[in-house]
Amino acid sequence: MKEDQANPSRAGSAKPAEAPSRSSLILHPSSLLHRWLPWLVALGYVVALVMAFPPFGQAWAVMIFLVPFVKWAFAAPRWRTYLLAAFGAGWASWFFILIWLRHIYPPSGWLGLALLSGYMGLYPLAWLAALRWAAPRMQDASRARRMAGLLALAGLWIVLDWLRGWLFTGLPWLPLAAAFWEFPMLLQPIAWTGQWGATFMIVLFNLGLVCGTGPESIAPKADGRAAPRGKIFWPARMGLEILLPVMLFIGSVFLALALMASKQRAQEKLLRIGIVQPETPATLKGDAESDKKNQETLVTLTQTFTYREGSRNNVDLVLWPEAALGYFPFQGPHAESYRQGLDQFVTKLGVPLLFGGLAEPFPQSSQRDLPGDFDSVFLTRPGAGFAKEVYSKRHLVPFGEYVPFRQWLPFIGKVVSVDTLPGDRAVTIPLTLGDGHTVHAGPLVCFEDIFSGLARDQAQAGADIIVVVTNDAWFGTEGEAAQHAAHSVLRAIETRRPVIRCGNDGWSGFIDQDGDAFPVEQTGKTVATGWILRARGTTYFRGVGVLYAYTNPQFNGTETFYVRFGDWFVGLSALLVIGGVMAVLGRRR
Repeated sequence: MKEDQANPSRAGSAKPAEAPSRSSLILHPSSLLHRWLPWLVALGYVVALVMAFPPFGQAWAVMIFLVPFVKWAFAAPRWRTYLLAAFGAGWASWFFILIWLRHIYPPSGWLGLALLSGYMGLYPLAWLAALRWAAPRMQDASRARRMAGLLALAGLWIVLDWLRGWLFTGLPWLPLAAAFWEFPMLLQPIAWTGQWGATFMIVLFNLGLVCGTGPESIAPKADGRAAPRGKIFWPARMGLEILLPVMLFIGSVFLALALMASKQRAQEKLLRIGIVQPETPATLKGDAESDKKNQETLVTLTQTFTYREGSRNNVDLVLWPEAALGYFPFQGPHAESYRQGLDQFVTKLGVPLLFGGLAEPFPQSSQRDLPGDFDSVFLTRPGAGFAKEVYSKRHLVPFGEYVPFRQWLPFIGKVVSVDTLPGDRAVTIPLTLGDGHTVHAGPLVCFEDIFSGLARDQAQAGADIIVVVTNDAWFGTEGEAAQHAAHSVLRAIETRRPVIRCGNDGWSGFIDQDGDAFPVEQTGKTVATGWILRARGTTYFRGVGVLYAYTNPQFNGTETFYVRFGDWFVGLSALLVIGGVMAVLGRRR
C-alpha cells in the first residue's frame, strides 16, 4: 500500500495506457502540424495533380497525388474538416489546371474559371467522401474484403469520370490517363479498355501505396486490446493491394514491347501534309479588316506548298485549322462566290486543301429554318472543286457556341449572339492522292477529340486517319494546347488510327497508332525519340510545317476491341463498386 502511494503511477486509479493511433499521420491535438494537417493534405493533392499535366508534364506525380488523402481517410478525421479540405483541393487543382480560361473575354473569364473549377471539383469531392466512408470500414477487414473495397474505389473514380463526360453535355477534360501522353508505352491497354483502363490503374496504384505497403494489418484481440506487431524493417511488405497495380503497369510495358516485336509491324507512308498555322487572334475574326489580313496570311503561308516539279516543298495535302477564313460560309445560299475564289486559289496551288469553315443550313438539313451556321470541314481539289462530303461539328461548346435555355439567360446572348448548329452524324472525307490511292479522313473539330465516342464513330464509319482541326488561340500560350493534344494521343491508341492535328497557333502535329507524337515546332521540324516524346522549342508560332503521316499494317482495316464494344469498362467499374460496397458492409453485419 505504501509502495502504491509512493509510486502513484502504479495506483489503481491511474489512467489506462492509450491505445496506439491507427495512423502515423495523427498528431497530438496541441501540435501545430496537426492543426494544419487538413490543408497540408489538400496542398499535396493540388501540387501533385497540377504538376502531372502540361505545361509541367511531371507524369510521375499522378501516381502519388491521392496518397495524402488516402492515408488521412484511414485515420477517420472529422467529416466537416475532411470535406472542406476535399472540396478545396478539388476546386483549387482544377482552378490551376484550367487557369488559361481567364483569357476568354476578361475579366469575365476569371468568373467562368472560378465557377467551372467549382463544378469540376464536385467529382473528386464525391470520390474523396466515398473514401472517407470506406476507409475506416476496411481498416481491420480481411485482405479479400479490403481488396474488394479498393477495387470499388478505383471503379468509382471511373464511374464519376464517365458522368463528368456526360452530364450537362459533358466535359471529360484531362482524365488521369492523359498524364501519360508522353509515355505511350503505359497506355497500350486502352485499345481494349478505353482511357478508363489506364485511369483505373493509376487510382488503384495510389490506393495500394498506402494499403499495400507497411506493417501487416493485424486484427485486434477478442478483448479489444491491440495485437502485438513484430519488428519489421522497411519495406515491411508488398501486399496484393500494391502488387496488382504494379503488375498491370508491367503488363502494359510488355504489351507495348510485344507490339513492337510483331512481324507485321512496319511504317507505310500515307501522305505528306503541309500544316498552316496562321496564328490569328481568336477575338479578331469577324471584323472586315482583320478577316482581310487573315486571308492574306493564309494565302502567303500556303503558297509555300505550291506544286512545282521536283520541289522539296511538295505535299499531298494542305491542312488549315478550324474556321480558318473566319465568318465566310462555304456551303449554303450565300456560299458560291466564296467557293469560286477558293477553288481558283487551290487550282493554282495544285494541291488539295482540307480546311475548317462555316456552313449555312442546307436544304436537306432538318435545322434549315434555325438561325446560325455549322462549324464544318471541307475539301477542295485542284480542277475538281469542292468534295460533296462535308463534316459538321457534332458536340458544341455550351455558352461558347450556343446558349442552353437562351430565353432565360438573355445576358449571355450578348456574348454568344447566334447559336452554332450541331452536325448529326460521322462523315469521312475521301482524299485521293497523286498515285490514285484513296485515304479516308475522319474529321473532328475543336475540342471533339476529348470525347472518345466521337473518334470511335469516325473509326466505325471507315476513317483511315483522324484529322483534328482546332483553334486554341482563345486560351493564350500556356498549357491548354498541350493539354488538348494529350487527348488526341488517347484517341490514336483507342482507335489505332493515326491522328493529324492542325491548330490556329498550335498544337499541330502527327500522332501514330502507338501514341507517339510528332509536333510541328517553330522551326517547322518534328522531334521524335521513339516511344517517348521530348519536344524542343515551342509549338506556338505563325508559319508552316511538313508532316509525314504513316500507318502500321498490323492495325490496317481492323477495329480495336474498344471501337467495337465501347465503354464496357465503365459497366465493369460500376459492378466493382456494387460488389465492393456489399463486401465492406457484409463485414459489419
